[in-house]
Amino acid sequence: MKDIFKADDNWNVFKFLFGDQLRDVEIKETEKMLRCNDKNTSYFVYYCPNCEEHYTIGLGCRSRLCSNCGKYYTDKWADNISKAMFDVPHRHIVLGSPPDIWDLLFTHRDLWKVMMDSAIDCLNSVLSHKQHKRIRVGAIIVLHPFSRDLSFKPHLHLLITEGGFHKNQWVHDFYFPHNAMRKTWQYNLLTNLRKSLPRSKENSRLFHSLYRRYRKGFYVYLPKNGRVVTKRDIAKYIGRYIRHPAIANSRIDGYDGKKVQYWYKDNEEVRHNCEMPVMDFIHLLIQHIPEPQFKMIRYYGAYSRKLKKKYARILGQQSITSPKLERFDRSRRVHCPKCGKLMEFVLFMKKSPPMEVEFGSRITHWNSILISTAN
Repeated sequence: MKDIFKADDNWNVFKFLFGDQLRDVEIKETEKMLRCNDKNTSYFVYYCPNCEEHYTIGLGCRSRLCSNCGKYYTDKWADNISKAMFDVPHRHIVLGSPPDIWDLLFTHRDLWKVMMDSAIDCLNSVLSHKQHKRIRVGAIIVLHPFSRDLSFKPHLHLLITEGGFHKNQWVHDFYFPHNAMRKTWQYNLLTNLRKSLPRSKENSRLFHSLYRRYRKGFYVYLPKNGRVVTKRDIAKYIGRYIRHPAIANSRIDGYDGKKVQYWYKDNEEVRHNCEMPVMDFIHLLIQHIPEPQFKMIRYYGAYSRKLKKKYARILGQQSITSPKLERFDRSRRVHCPKCGKLMEFVLFMKKSPPMEVEFGSRITHWNSILISTAN
């Protein structure tokens, strides 16, 4: 994907044509992606004792747009989070929003959190009503602003505990009433959106019309294979279905200098081939970049920061802690591309490697640069 932005100076052309319409965060995150793994800015040096070779590895960008970094951090995050989740069955649920409010959510991105908060309200309400007592579930909620064809279609992916806590007791409940969830999701979302928006006749008409048009409630999807029982399966499931970039590099078939070819599969696993001008492709991708500091992944209920330790002790487990979620970021394990052995970390440089004709290619030459710089 990065190559398409760089090819034919596409990104700079796009900025020239549409710069006055771009958000600052779109420019910042895109240009971070373009510098991803650029050894001219910074890089790591590793040594393989088995091959007796040194390797330089560019620094990742962590851009919200980068498909390479997105995949890497998703896999690491999924592995760490799965180990810290409660050892109970979980269920994957998708909550959709009607097309009538997509423009509203696109323009007012602060409403994205309102949408996520509404999901946990819906879950607690449905299970509490079913059990005739207050139930607090544990939920990891991920917002996807994109659809499979890359258009703007905000929806939520939820990984929730099958059951919840009532007065420090675990209550197992594996059945989720689909029809009740649809109407409850509709009610909670519209109620919270109404509270967050200024009162106006236009907004009032919109919300009334949404109740009339969607009498069965809003979209709720419970995948047939969405029940995840073991922690090992949770990591795989999260990486594949819940947290992923808008488009993986593997879905891009080509770029001919004018148009981009890519594909996607719909809910029925039917493949669709797409082709569009490169400027449209760039526009589709960057529109999904969230506002700065916005958390696309949130932990609710029994998984919230205030309650996770308490409920983890009840189940006799560890809780999800920030150090645990960030530990992988400090432990950069890299394997040798030749022999596959784990390599040793040597140093980190914030400038490009020295030219061979000037300094030579031995690692000792690089160390001397670091020493002289430090002095």
